Amino acid sequence: MNKEKLLQKIEKLKQSISKHLLRTSIFAITAGAPAHTTGNPSAGKDFAAPEELTAENIVITPEAVNIAPNNHPQPIYEFTNKVYDKNNREVKDFVNVTKYSLWDCSYKREVGNEKNPVGVAKTFYGSLQFNRFNAENMAIYGLLSPTYEKLASKFFVRKAGLDKAIENFRKSSKNYEKKFGDANLVYHVGSSARKALSQYISPNFKTIFQKEGLENTQQFLNLQRAYASAVYCSFDAKNLNKIVSTLEDAHIKPEQVNPAIWGMFLAKHIKGGFSGIASLLKGKKLHQINSIAFIDAMAARYPDVFKQNSGKEAYKFAKEHYKETHSITTMKELSLILNKPEILEHYLKCLSFNQNGTINFEQAQELLKNGMPYPKFATTPLKLASLFEQKTDNLKIEPIRLAKNQKAKRTTMKDIIKQKKVNTR
Repeated sequence: MNKEKLLQKIEKLKQSISKHLLRTSIFAITAGAPAHTTGNPSAGKDFAAPEELTAENIVITPEAVNIAPNNHPQPIYEFTNKVYDKNNREVKDFVNVTKYSLWDCSYKREVGNEKNPVGVAKTFYGSLQFNRFNAENMAIYGLLSPTYEKLASKFFVRKAGLDKAIENFRKSSKNYEKKFGDANLVYHVGSSARKALSQYISPNFKTIFQKEGLENTQQFLNLQRAYASAVYCSFDAKNLNKIVSTLEDAHIKPEQVNPAIWGMFLAKHIKGGFSGIASLLKGKKLHQINSIAFIDAMAARYPDVFKQNSGKEAYKFAKEHYKETHSITTMKELSLILNKPEILEHYLKCLSFNQNGTINFEQAQELLKNGMPYPKFATTPLKLASLFEQKTDNLKIEPIRLAKNQKAKRTTMKDIIKQKKVNTR
C-alpha cells in the first residue's frame, strides 16, 4: 500500500474511532491541534467536558417518567436523572450506571403511587415521608444553601429577627462541629438555634409544600434528597459508621456496594435507623453483597420494611436494579451521606477518561492508576505509533493485564482494524 492510501486509511479510522471518544488526549497528526470536541455528532447536541467538572458546577435534574399502564386512572411516576454542567451541557456518564437515585428504593416504598409524590403533605411529607420535624429541617437546610435558598425561603415568614436567627443557626452549627465533630447536631431536638429559627416557619407550610411538589417538582425533589443525605442520615451516625467499618474490614469501599443495595440500607434507615445492617454484612465479600441473595436476606431480616404493603415495591425495585453501578447522581449522594466529598471528587476525576459512555468506572480508575495523562493536560502532539499504543485500551471492553515478565506485543494497524470490527458488531 502506498503512503497516500495508508494515510487516507489512518484518517478514516481516526474519524471512526473519534465518534466513540469524548475529550481524549488524541491529537491531530497534521497540525498538532487537539482532536477532541465538546460535541457528540451522533446526538446533535453538546456534551460537557468531563475534565472541567467539579462538585460545585454540576446540576442533577430528575425527570419524571410515567410508568402506569394505559388503563390506569392516574400517572405513576419514577424519576430518572440527568446531569448538566454550568453551561447547561449534559454530562456523559460511564456505561451501565443507574438512572436512579439512592433514595428511589425508599421512594417506591413511601409514595410511589401518590398523585403528588414530591409534594404530598398529610401526616408525613414529601417523597421520603419526613415527619413535620424533618420537613421543617429540610426547609432550614435549604435556606442555608445557595442552591436551594430561593426555594426554601418560601417556607419562612420574612420579618424582623429572621436574619439574626439564621446567623445564630450558622454559628451554632460551627460550634457543634468544633465541640462534637458534627455540625448536624444543630438540627436535633434540643437545639436552641433550631427552635429559634423554626419560629419563622410559615403557618401555611403544608399548603406551600404541596404547591411546590406540583409546580417545582425537580428542584424540590433534589432538596428533599439533599437534606436526607446530608443531615437525616447523620441522626444514626453510630450504626452508619458500623456499616462503613464492616465493609472496610472486608477491604470493600462503600462506593463499591451497588446503589440499589445502598437504597435498601436507606429504606431501612427511614423506617428505624441503620441498626443491624452491619451484622448482615459481616463476613461477606463484595459479590455476595451485590447479589439477589443479599437482597433476600435484607427483606427477610426486615419484613416490615420490604415484605408488607408498599414495602414490596421497594423490594421489587432492588431486585430489578441491583446490578446497576454508581452514577454521578448516586456518588454525590453517597459523598453527602458519608461526609466524604472525596468520593465524588475521585469519580469526577476518573470521568475525565470517559470515552463517550463506552467504558466503566473501574476501567477509568485503571487508566488513572496507570498514570495516563488527563486529556486536559496533554500538550504535545503524539506520533502515530505512540497514539495507538497508548489508546488501544479505548477499543476494548476489558484492559489487558500482562504477566509479570511478559513483554507487551506491538500493536499494528491490522490489529486495530481487526479489534475495531469486533467491537462494532
